[in-house]
Amino acid sequence: MTILLLLGACSKTPTPSSAAPAATSVSTYVAIARGRVDVQGGLVHVAAARDGIVAELPKAIDDDVKAGDALVVLDTKQAKIALDAARAEHNAATAQAMMLRAKQPGLKLRAARVAEAASAGATTGQSADDARQALAELDAEIAVADANVETAKQKVRQAEYEIDARTLRAPVAGRVIACATHIGDVVSPSSGELIELLPDAPRVVRAELNEGFVNKVGVGMSAEISSETDPGKPQTARVIRIGEVFGPSKLNESAQEATDARDVECLLELPNNDLKIGQRVQVRFLPAGK
Repeated sequence: MTILLLLGACSKTPTPSSAAPAATSVSTYVAIARGRVDVQGGLVHVAAARDGIVAELPKAIDDDVKAGDALVVLDTKQAKIALDAARAEHNAATAQAMMLRAKQPGLKLRAARVAEAASAGATTGQSADDARQALAELDAEIAVADANVETAKQKVRQAEYEIDARTLRAPVAGRVIACATHIGDVVSPSSGELIELLPDAPRVVRAELNEGFVNKVGVGMSAEISSETDPGKPQTARVIRIGEVFGPSKLNESAQEATDARDVECLLELPNNDLKIGQRVQVRFLPAGK
């Protein structure tokens, strides 16, 4: 009897309350992508426009700059010599033109008198022709002198431009974040960037959308942005642009994976500047309306 009771107890079907619940997980995101923090318009790289020796570095790393501020000044001794020579040539050409113009009233008066005398029979017609010819030749010399003045003026402008080209200026307002040169260095346009600027512009995330998710994401949608190394509390960003061209991934660490993937760039605007430029993030796109 005891054995039968034990067998009956083992064969009972468990009640619903004792059964394990089925775990279900429904994703709240329409797409997930990798991304990198950037600044709108990108970092600004300033390079030398001319060969030269670095004479001054008016700004240091972490200095704030305004558009037009000098960042690197190259030696201008040779350029200033060329400017002085151009100015001297301009002055000489101007003086020559002024001297020729000073003769013009006298020749005009002489030509008029000779013509009047010739009409009265007091002199020959040849004398009148000679006077007119002399005035015409003077007018031609003045025209040449004026052209020489204009040419000399252009040489002065070119020399001034060459001096200005030896001062590297900030194209936008921002902050100096890197300097790759020192006073006394010989630089040239092939030297690459000398100064790197972080412009005063909003931070953005450049995410890579796989071709399977492109049609699920649209401009104006929100997304959660979290750091790959320190997720913490995610920021909410807004999609402001989706690219038109597919290309290989730039964020995959595996070369093979980067070659096989076909992604399109998605640009998102961040609400603040808490994340660092270049920081890798994960982007989780929320359904429209959230």
